[in-house]
Amino acid sequence: MKKYEGLRKWYEKITFHRLLTLSMVSLVSIVFISFSMIVTNLSEAKIRQNVKDNMSIVVKQFDVYLDNYISNVYKGFLALESDQNLLWLRSMKSDRYRLSHAAASYIYLNKLLNQFLNVNSACVHNVYLNFGDGKVLTQAYNKNLLKIHYTYQTWKERFPENKYYWVDADSCRDLIPDEEVGAVLFHLYEGKQNGIILIALKQDFFENILDVTALDQEASLSILTDYGSMHFGQQAAWNVVQDNRDYLIENAERNGGIQTELLDNYYFMYENIDLTGWKLVYNVKESSISNAHYIMRDVMIITITMIAVMAGLLGLLSNAVSYSLRALTKKVEDTDILDHEISLHSYAEITTLSNSLEKMRQRINHLLKQVELEQEAKRQIEVALLQEQIHPHFLYNTLYSIIQLCELKKPEKASEMLTALATFYRIGLNRGENIITVEEELRHVKNYLFIQHFRYSDLFDYTIDCDTEILKCRIPKMSLQPLVENAIYHGIKQKHDFGNICILGGTYDGENAYLEVHDDGPGMDEAHLKKIQSCLRDGISGEDTVSFGLKNVDSRIKFEFGTQYGLEIESLPQNTCVRICFAMKNMKKESVQV
Repeated sequence: MKKYEGLRKWYEKITFHRLLTLSMVSLVSIVFISFSMIVTNLSEAKIRQNVKDNMSIVVKQFDVYLDNYISNVYKGFLALESDQNLLWLRSMKSDRYRLSHAAASYIYLNKLLNQFLNVNSACVHNVYLNFGDGKVLTQAYNKNLLKIHYTYQTWKERFPENKYYWVDADSCRDLIPDEEVGAVLFHLYEGKQNGIILIALKQDFFENILDVTALDQEASLSILTDYGSMHFGQQAAWNVVQDNRDYLIENAERNGGIQTELLDNYYFMYENIDLTGWKLVYNVKESSISNAHYIMRDVMIITITMIAVMAGLLGLLSNAVSYSLRALTKKVEDTDILDHEISLHSYAEITTLSNSLEKMRQRINHLLKQVELEQEAKRQIEVALLQEQIHPHFLYNTLYSIIQLCELKKPEKASEMLTALATFYRIGLNRGENIITVEEELRHVKNYLFIQHFRYSDLFDYTIDCDTEILKCRIPKMSLQPLVENAIYHGIKQKHDFGNICILGGTYDGENAYLEVHDDGPGMDEAHLKKIQSCLRDGISGEDTVSFGLKNVDSRIKFEFGTQYGLEIESLPQNTCVRICFAMKNMKKESVQV
C-alpha cells in the first residue's frame, strides 16, 4: 500500500477543476490517438482503392474517346477504299488516264477526300492515295501536303502482310518524316497496280489526349503499338513501361478488358484498343500512394497537440459561446434567411459576425434584384438584336429590286445584288456568334451600303476608310449597320438632296480604337441631341427607333468592353458623327472569310 501513498496524497490535494481538466485532456488524447491510428490505416487502404478507381476511370474514358475517333476514321477508310471512282481509277489502263471521265473521277475523289478530312478534322491530318507508281495520286489537305517517302517495294518489305496497319509515326520516321503526323492507318495493295491508301492522324491529337493535367508527378499515360509507342508523363514512369512492354502487350492480348498489376513498384492499369490492336497503359508509382499515411499521421499528431492545449479553455468557454452561437445558427438555418434580419446582440465577436451576416444578406438581396434587372435588359437587347437581324422590310425590298432587275434583263446586276444580300445575311447570322472582327463588320456594312446605294443611287454616295491596325480586333456583331441605317433614313433622306456617308476607323493610342459614321444630313437640333445623349448616359432606351437602335449598340459595346466604352454622338448642321469607342482586343482565332 505504501507505493500508492504518494498517488493518494496527490489525488487528495488536486482541485476538482484541475482533475476535470486533466481527465478531459487525457480522454481526448486517448480518443484521438486511437482515432488517428485507425484513420491512418483505413485512409491508406481507401487512398489505394481510390487511386485504382480513378485510374480505371481514366483508362475507360480514354478508351471510349479513342475508340470513337478511331471507329469513325476506320469507317471512313473502308468507305473510301470501296468507292467506285477509286476502284475504277485503280483498274484503268495507263493509256486512259487522260480521258475526261477519268478527270471527273479525280474531281469526285478529291471532293470525297476533303469531305472525309473535314468530318474528321479533329484527328485526321491528311489522306494519301498512290496507285500505279503515282499514276493515281491524290491527297486531301487544308494547308500543306503530307510529307511522305513512298516507294511500294520499301513499304512492302517493312509491312509484308496483306492487312490494315495502325502504326505510330515515330517508329517509321524514315518513311513519314512529317512531324505533324502522330500515327497512320494504311493498306498496301498488290496486283496490276501496286499502291497504298493511307490516313495520317495528327500528332497533336494524341498529345492532347495523353497530356492529362491530373497526372501524378510520378505517373505516365502511354499508347503501345506493334512498332513503337506514344506517351506523356514522368520519364522514370515511362521507362518502367518500356521495361515491361512485352509483358504488358502479351497480358493485354491474352486477358482482354482492363488489367491491374503491380510491377517494379508501379501500379499499372492497361487495356486493348480493339480496332487498332494498341494498348492503353496508365501507371502510377506505388510510393506516391502509400506515403500519404505519413502526412495524415503528422496531421493527427499536430491536431492532438492543439486539442490538448485547447481542452482547458473549452470547458470555460463552451457554455458562454454556445448559447449565442445556437441562436445565430437558428437564424442562419432559417429557410427564409433572406427575408428576415440576422442581427444578434451578444458579446463583441458574435455581434460583429451577426452584423456582417446581415450586411451580406442585404447585399445579396440587392445583387439579386440587380441581376434580375440586368437579365431583363439583356433579354430585351437580344430580342431587339434578333429583330434587327431579320430585317423583313429590307429583305423584301432587296428581293423586289432583284426581281425588277431580272425583268429588265440585267442578270449581272441582279447577281451582284443577290451576292451582296447573301453575304450580308451570312455575316449577320455568323453561326450564332455575337462577336466578330472589325474586318468582318466592315464587310457586312459594305454589303448593306451596296444594296441601299443601288436602290437609292440618286440619293447618296459612300466611302469606307479604316486603318489596317484594327481590322483583326473584335467587336459585337451588327454594331455599324444600325448607325448606317440611321444615317440614311434619319440623315440623308431628311436632307432632300444628294448626300454622303463616310465610315472611318482607327486607333487613339494602340489600346483603344474607334469607328465613326458621318453623314452630311441636316443634323439634329440641340434638344434632340441631348435627349439621345441622355438615353445613352442614363441607360434608358428612347421611344423612337433612332435612340432605341443607338442604345442597343451602346449596351452591347459596354457589355463586351466595359462601361468606359460605348457610343459618342456629335451633331452640327451638315455633319452628324456617331462614334463607337472600344478596346483593341484581337480575336483568338482568325476571322472567317466569306
